[in-house]
Amino acid sequence: MDTKEFLDSCATVGALRFPRWEELPEFDLYMDQVIALAEKYLSALSPDNKELITPSMINNYVKSGVLPPPKNKKYNRSHLALLMIICSTKSVLEISTISDIVNNIIQKSDIEHVLDSFAEMYENSISAAAKKAGAVCAVSDSEDVLSVIAIENALNASAARTVALYAYKGNKAADSEPEKEDKKSEKKSKKTKKQPAAAEEGHSDTSDVQENQ
Repeated sequence: MDTKEFLDSCATVGALRFPRWEELPEFDLYMDQVIALAEKYLSALSPDNKELITPSMINNYVKSGVLPPPKNKKYNRSHLALLMIICSTKSVLEISTISDIVNNIIQKSDIEHVLDSFAEMYENSISAAAKKAGAVCAVSDSEDVLSVIAIENALNASAARTVALYAYKGNKAADSEPEKEDKKSEKKSKKTKKQPAAAEEGHSDTSDVQENQ
């Protein structure tokens, strides 16, 4: 790829528009239709034209609980929304991590707002990265400019991934705290219930001794 082709690619990627919830089909879809739509929406994310999603991937996501099972072999808007989020982030985070994050947000909101917020964030991020890379390439006369851009963006992605994992770890720890507190309270409650019973038994034993005397 020469400099001109790279600049054209930056323009294409920078103009990527992620579909919003209201733009997704309201009717249920078969697997091949879901794949075709996802590929259409996200084709710019595959510079080597590799498949972003396959039937076996979808089946594995369903088996592992990342995706809810289809009804009568048909998938709805929620399936498509989740698949597009997964396809856009799986090169950075593990599928199980993505699933945990998205499900945690959905519990406090809903898939509609999750998709729309994700779409806006993704568009802003990829547009900023493409514009910066394009600007560097346009003004540079170095033969290695594309290599430099590749390394810089790889480092940025690695750094961002590290921060993302720390955020994920911190969120998991925060979510587990209420559970720990509930378990502590439950144990304390059980101990409190046992103490009066023990006291009553002790009192009964003393009475019996007194009577015998």
